[in-house]
Amino acid sequence: MTRTHHDITQPPASAFGGALPFRVRVLGCKVNQCEAEEIRGALSARGLREAGRGESTAVAVLHSCAVTAEAVRKTRQALRRLAKEEPDRLLLSGCAAGEALTGELKPDPVRVPAGPGWRERLETALDGAGLGRVAGGPVRASDPRQIRAFLKIQDGCDLGCAYCIVPSLRGTPRDRPPGEVLAEARELAGRGHREIVVTGISVGLYGRDGGYDLREVLDPLTRMEDVARVRLSSLHPSELTDPLLEFWSRTGKLMPHVHLPLQSGSDAVLAAMGRGYDGAQFRAAVARMRAARENPAITTDVIVGFPGETEADFARTMELCRGTGFSRMHVFPFSVRPGTRAAKMGRRVSPDETARRAARLRALGAELSAAYHAQFEGREVRVLLERTVGESASGLRPADFRGMTERYVPAECRMRGAARGQVATVRVKSSCGEGVTAEEV
Repeated sequence: MTRTHHDITQPPASAFGGALPFRVRVLGCKVNQCEAEEIRGALSARGLREAGRGESTAVAVLHSCAVTAEAVRKTRQALRRLAKEEPDRLLLSGCAAGEALTGELKPDPVRVPAGPGWRERLETALDGAGLGRVAGGPVRASDPRQIRAFLKIQDGCDLGCAYCIVPSLRGTPRDRPPGEVLAEARELAGRGHREIVVTGISVGLYGRDGGYDLREVLDPLTRMEDVARVRLSSLHPSELTDPLLEFWSRTGKLMPHVHLPLQSGSDAVLAAMGRGYDGAQFRAAVARMRAARENPAITTDVIVGFPGETEADFARTMELCRGTGFSRMHVFPFSVRPGTRAAKMGRRVSPDETARRAARLRALGAELSAAYHAQFEGREVRVLLERTVGESASGLRPADFRGMTERYVPAECRMRGAARGQVATVRVKSSCGEGVTAEEV
């Protein structure tokens, strides 16, 4: 018999016996990954357990993404799949919780929208599910199988990019207190997470309204004995301040890798996007990074087919990307996101032309990645050994461990007597666009 689900007003079914099973699915960015672990922790703290494969669940949560129209489509698809599992309670959390995308589900899932007060709304929804109230602050259930952990330090953004819906979904920038951030970092390190990735919706805005900056958390974080590495996630070019670059230049635990979104190499397109810099200013930011740290890895995002982008504009993007020598590029064809300024812009680029430009830029990205990786052949690098493998996924050679170099290059390493979580010195034997293979020194 089909079970009735989604009814948040009734206590959980007792048919399961013992601890009630739950399932959490997550889509989207690193911040969403952190928040999904908070959801798992909140459910575990109320006495529930994570469901096994194929097991029926008392509570199912989809923590969703709505940054693009495609993300909303994937959220709708994932929600339908989760509903087919017939959980007793179905919650839709995160950025897509405010979207009108679930009319075919009866009744509608309980919604927990992102933005200010998200955590409190989550607890209220769990209270309404009859799961019992727990004392204490937020609990996060990180995956002990992962050597790398994301550490959310802030939420929200007010940069106002024309294509971005995030500020209207998550609100203006809000910092987590430094003490709270560092306490969570110590917990993560204590669980065996050797690399901490500092993340947020707009990481570089941290401390802007409080009279401090990223160093307030980076300095003590890099001094933690159990933390082998600290990595920054995405920064806006304007956020590469002299004090931050000086700290980066002298702090070995802070990895020589920064994700610096370009979005376009055309000044006209950058102005239409509202990015707040032009091509020359982006080049200057890259030059300052390279002056601060030897051969840093610079990864980036680029949007192609933005309204009004001409062939000449695209050529400037190709030129700037080639000249910068990014170590990795993420290329996104522009798609209309309702509710953004860009959605109202004319002079649309055709889908076929957008796809053509995306293919050309991705080919350049693959070329640049291969060139960046090739320079490490014959050199020693340091790799954080994250997981063991039976054989190389790329087919280049057998490997015992996979991990990341300091410069965020995937490495497959032949090792003997090494341990997961160890930072090993290896010599690179070969490379390709996907990464490098290496042997212990």
